[in-house]
Amino acid sequence: MSFAGGLVETNRYQLGSGPPLGAKGDEVKASTSEQQTAEPIYIRWKELIRDEILDVGITCSKEWWDGEDAAPISTDAVDRALNLIYLAPDAIHPPEIVPSADGEIAFEWRRGRDRILSLVSHRSDIIFSAILSPLNNRENWCKPQKNGWPVRVTELLLEYFPNARHSSH
Repeated sequence: MSFAGGLVETNRYQLGSGPPLGAKGDEVKASTSEQQTAEPIYIRWKELIRDEILDVGITCSKEWWDGEDAAPISTDAVDRALNLIYLAPDAIHPPEIVPSADGEIAFEWRRGRDRILSLVSHRSDIIFSAILSPLNNRENWCKPQKNGWPVRVTELLLEYFPNARHSSH
C-alpha cells in the first residue's frame, strides 16, 4: 500500500465537535462516536487542517525532506497529529501545521513576533511552549498525553489567540 493510502486507511478519527470548553480536569476527554454530532459549516476548519496534516505527512515522508538532515514524518506522527486536531475544542483559532526536523508535526499559533504558541504530540507526550508577550512571558511543559486536549492550552489560545471566526449562533 502507498504511504498516502496508509495514512488514509489508518485515519480512524472522525471530525465531529470537539470537547466542550470549561471541562474540568487536567485534560478534556475525547467523546465517543455515538456522542458526536455533525460539524456546522463554520467549524469546517478541522477538515482543512486534517488535509494539511495529510499533505505534510506525504510531502515530508522521506529523509532529508528539508534539504538537510530532517527525519521523515512517520504515519505514527500523522496519526498523533490527527488525534490532537480531533480533540481540539471547536472554539479555538485553527493552527498552522508545521513539520519539524525531528519527524513530528507541530501546531503553531502566531500573533506577530511576540506571541507564539507551539504544541506537539511526541510519542506518548505532549510538548507545549509559548511566548506570550514582548516582556518575555513564557510557558512550557512536557507531560504524558492522556487522550485529551490540554486545558491550559485552550485557556491560552482563547486569551492570546482569539478566534477570528464568528458564528451566527
